[in-house]
Amino acid sequence: MKRRTRTLVFLVAAVALLVAAVFAELRHEQALALDPLTTLDLAAAKRIDVTCAGCTPRHYANVDGHWRQRDPDAPADEALVARLLAIAHAPVRFRHAAGELEAAKVGLVPPFATLRIDDTELRFGGTDAIRGDRYVAIDDAIALVPDRFSAALFTAAATPKQD
Repeated sequence: MKRRTRTLVFLVAAVALLVAAVFAELRHEQALALDPLTTLDLAAAKRIDVTCAGCTPRHYANVDGHWRQRDPDAPADEALVARLLAIAHAPVRFRHAAGELEAAKVGLVPPFATLRIDDTELRFGGTDAIRGDRYVAIDDAIALVPDRFSAALFTAAATPKQD
């Protein structure tokens, strides 16, 4: 077998392995979506409160089907509100009973951030050292979820435009 042919076969095999790895990861991510963090009906949400260490608390209310920021009262960034609501349905990689992990060691005492959607409170701790998943305490459980939402939690409140 010529060197050029051997190299081509090697490259085709490497590409095939990468494609297989991508499809395996996609299949894994789809399986995770079957176990959401909460079962909240996000379309029915009326109130969102966000607090975080070193941040100004943010409050949003759904008024007549439109989200408004409170303090100061202004129209809310709909994309940001959608990202905050999507956190409630983040896929859970692992779920532990609250007693299985020491809350202080995973950054949940005190939490780095808190997200309250209506009467459901999510408390966010540190990240897992291996996968980078975020620890989230909800009710009597601590879940590990992919950390794709930290920017939405720690974004500063928008200031209304002055005319």
